[in-house]
Amino acid sequence: MIAILIPFQSVGDFVLKSNIDNYIKEYSFCIRDYSSDLATPAAHYSVDYPRMALFVENNLIEEVACYEELLYKGRNLIGMKIEEFISHTGENFVGEIDCLDFEDDGLPQYVYEFESIGLQVWVKGRKGNILTIIASSKYKEN
Repeated sequence: MIAILIPFQSVGDFVLKSNIDNYIKEYSFCIRDYSSDLATPAAHYSVDYPRMALFVENNLIEEVACYEELLYKGRNLIGMKIEEFISHTGENFVGEIDCLDFEDDGLPQYVYEFESIGLQVWVKGRKGNILTIIASSKYKEN
């Protein structure tokens, strides 16, 4: 599968807001169920190539996290610098940039919200490369 982004609609074969049961026979998922920890039935379905995770609530795909590949406008967004991402997509982030430091390497990750295209972008270090992008079915403006 090629992880091509159509904002608010799909990432590769996975259609946002579709039922995860549509994909169970075709993909070998590693599944982690978080339903006992949350008010809403929720699970995390991961696949290996390209490496990504589907966040599922009430059996519907709500978000797709991409770690190796996410193609948009003909280019892979993973690995880009944030300035290159902004230039390529033509979009600007909203709100404050979150800074999370949960690894022992001394380099925090910066999280940018691009609500106009439904993406949360994780960057290693202030001027580092994009490590993860989470595509969401949420945030679409009316």
